Amino acid sequence: MRYRAVTDHSRTYEDSIRFERGESIIVERQDEDFPGWWWCTDKRGKSGWVHESFFEEDDYRFVAREDYDGRELTVRAGEVVHGLDVRGGWALCQNAAGEIGWLPMTSLEPLEG
Repeated sequence: MRYRAVTDHSRTYEDSIRFERGESIIVERQDEDFPGWWWCTDKRGKSGWVHESFFEEDDYRFVAREDYDGRELTVRAGEVVHGLDVRGGWALCQNAAGEIGWLPMTSLEPLEG
């Protein structure tokens, strides 16, 4: 799916939370504005928002179900990006330069074709 950015969006954190499948993470609190997103911390001590579909509880600890990188993508209104995944109101996108990151769906409109 291709999207056009309808608003500018700037990356919030330069060094975002990231982890690999099977790693333990700390899960702290749920986002009030985006249900299903949780404030988490990785083994490097980096924190950020993670959708609950990326982790599960296993024997009183939280474990990653799949690899995750919480980096956001910086875009300008009018820029076209390719959508790779959508979860909880956010889309993982790739821009023309090959950069990959998350964008809020409220900043995007789908393109036909």
